[in-house]
Formats: sequence, C-alpha cells, structure tokens
Amino acid sequence: MLEKGRAAAAALPGIFAGVLIFWIAGASAQQSGSTEAPRPPADVPGITPEILVRTEVPGMPSKIAMTTRVTYQPGARNRKHYHTSQVVFYVLDGEMVVQNDGKEPVTLKPGETLLVKPGTVHVHWNASTTAKLTFLEFVLLDEGQRSTVPVEQ
Repeated sequence: MLEKGRAAAAALPGIFAGVLIFWIAGASAQQSGSTEAPRPPADVPGITPEILVRTEVPGMPSKIAMTTRVTYQPGARNRKHYHTSQVVFYVLDGEMVVQNDGKEPVTLKPGETLLVKPGTVHVHWNASTTAKLTFLEFVLLDEGQRSTVPVEQ
C-alpha cells in the first residue's frame, strides 16, 4: 500500500506548491488577528514549528488553512498523538519516520508525502542522529479547533 501511496503522491508536490502559493497570495488579506491560531506542539525538545500561513479559506466559512514548516533536531521524536483533521506531511530535508499504532514504521524521504487521517494515533521522529529533518504540514481546520492531541506525556 505504501508503494501505491508513493506512486500516487508523485504528482502531489506540484499540487501542494500551487496550494501553498494560493494560500500565501491570499494570506495577507485573509489572516485573522482576532482569534488565536491553533498551535503545533512547541514544548517537545528539539522540535521547532513555524507557521508559514494561517488563513481563512474563501468560500468555506469558519475554515482555517495552515501550512507549518517543522524542524526536528537530530534524533528528535514527537510524542504519540493524533490529529483532529486530515494532515499531509511533505518532507523537505532529511528522513522522517512515521509509525501508526499497530503498524510498521514508514520512512519518508525528501519529496515524499503522507496523508494522516483524523484520529489516527501515531508517532514520528527524525531518522537521523546527525542531520536535521524539515517537513511541511498542511492542515484544514475549523476555526478554534486544535490540530494535534497528545495521547502520551
């Protein structure tokens, strides 16, 4: 199934780039300053999220599109968690290991993507102990909805 996903994902970088450009182009006019953005977990040592775009989605009331660039230091590991909506990861640099509960780990390399369905409990980490991992996270949320829910402390 991973091979099918990788083959289908071969066309996704262009699509994501187009969506990112669309979001960035409309972001300055669409950003909402009155409500706090749902934030990725920044309290995990060695993991630095940077929200690149947070914008209302035209024609979709109360929907927020977010693109976050996340950097993991060598060996960094996120806690087990799930997302409240679909999330797409796109690896920019390094190798990302993702493991859904009860499944074998999957390693993503630069240019590869992975869709995580809502409620899927998983963990991900930097496969390297010497190099950084950088990836983009694309998410569509309801206004005020949190993206990530930890299931371990």
